[in-house]
Amino acid sequence: MRQLVAAVPLFAIVGSMVLFFWAVTKSARAFVLRRRDAESREALAEQANNLLTGVAATFAFFVGFAISASWGAVTTAQTAVERQATAVSQMAWQLGNIGDRAQSVALMEKLGAYVSAVTTEDRVALIKGTSARMPSAAALDRFETALYAYADEPTVNDRQASALVAAASDVSTAGAGVAAVANRALPRPLFVLLMVVGVLASILMGISTVTYAQPSLIFIWCLIPAVSITTVIALAYPFAMRSGGTTAPMQAVAEQLAGEPIPTG
Repeated sequence: MRQLVAAVPLFAIVGSMVLFFWAVTKSARAFVLRRRDAESREALAEQANNLLTGVAATFAFFVGFAISASWGAVTTAQTAVERQATAVSQMAWQLGNIGDRAQSVALMEKLGAYVSAVTTEDRVALIKGTSARMPSAAALDRFETALYAYADEPTVNDRQASALVAAASDVSTAGAGVAAVANRALPRPLFVLLMVVGVLASILMGISTVTYAQPSLIFIWCLIPAVSITTVIALAYPFAMRSGGTTAPMQAVAEQLAGEPIPTG
């Protein structure tokens, strides 16, 4: 479902949902109109109207729960990206303080290659949720290998070596955090539950309108579950849609590294 959600525009999902719930509602209404006489229709409409209140409230509860859980995942994803950007900025600051300018430039280039891979290749993997082995992992390995080799040199004092290794560890940990949160998805049972309750509510809505010649509110009712479920889907995958989870902080760091060096302290 993730690939479909990432490829299809939101308005198309809303439109499809509206048509689906409209078809369910109209089918339920047509079935009762064909199979029941006027007296039994009125009784069914009254019962359906009474049940609709409870079912609609249940649907609203499940939607609220799903949105709350999904928004929590989006917030976690954005926090992870910001933590990753902070770790890279701190790493760049540490590299800027290296006395050996040749080593500093070489390591900064490798760090820049890693950040560039994160903001280009990793973005696609984050959207797809295929983060078991991020594309930037190779660039990170090359950077860490070069950094550890420099930190082991006898000319590097222990304090500076420890600071560099700790900063590199923070970069690696932050990247792993972003990859982990990208795997989060809408639980299938919850999606099925939302659809089942939405369909049940649509059936009851269709039955409750059999006493009206022109049930003009059917479209409005169909729009409510359609928009609600689409909102849940939009927030279900942190990086897949316009949900707020972006790699913008890392892109800002990439531009900073590609432009002028981060000032040394």
